[in-house]
Amino acid sequence: MLKILIVDDEAAAGNILKVLIEKHIPLQKEIRCCNSPEEALQLLPQFKPGLVMLDIEMPSMNGFDFLNNAASWDFDVIFTTAFDKYAIKAIRFSALDYLLKPVDIVDLQNAINRHIIKKEFQGKQQQQQLVDNLLNNLQQKNTADFKLAISVKEGVFLFETKDIICLEGMNNYTRFYFTDQKPLLVAKTLKDYEEILTEHRFIRIHKSFLVNIHHVKRMDTDHVLWLSNDVQVPVSRRKRNEVMELFQ
Repeated sequence: MLKILIVDDEAAAGNILKVLIEKHIPLQKEIRCCNSPEEALQLLPQFKPGLVMLDIEMPSMNGFDFLNNAASWDFDVIFTTAFDKYAIKAIRFSALDYLLKPVDIVDLQNAINRHIIKKEFQGKQQQQQLVDNLLNNLQQKNTADFKLAISVKEGVFLFETKDIICLEGMNNYTRFYFTDQKPLLVAKTLKDYEEILTEHRFIRIHKSFLVNIHHVKRMDTDHVLWLSNDVQVPVSRRKRNEVMELFQ
């Protein structure tokens, strides 16, 4: 039984989301709607949802304040929001999910599927770590100070971007290389991380590599980058001019 709590101060928006889930998510489920975070906080202990669909912008208490005030962490979170670049970046850095309003049916189905898969290996403590990292990131004045959450079966790892040397794409997986940590293999595509890390001085130099420019020691005459961990990475032909401009 999938128990979903929808929290949205706009009753119409909450009801539309409820109808979409009922119509397009073919699972046994129970759905409750709350029109205020305060009401949702009171309902949490007895309803015990596995998933909270949480609006971010609400007048008396926003979605992040709701999480700060929640006594129970036995639930996953999917945020629902109109476009808010800073909040979305913080959410993605924290390995959490979101849906843009108006909610697209395919995006909704994909988000629910990710929740179901994540539930298989992610426990209460890991979920709390992800939300804690989100709340900490939101307190930062600069996105450069965000910590990237990497969630794997072994647990949740938090990294400053300066400690990530490069990322290697391997079909639907990405391998991270760090300054002082063994590599980690994550079940997300390189493109997912390229969208998050580009403004942090990471560049896609090859279809399989995303590199932190701060960790490039040199580029040799064969257009191979030598990184701080002594890994050598080839620069694709179409990326050579862009990489050379960065060094100039």
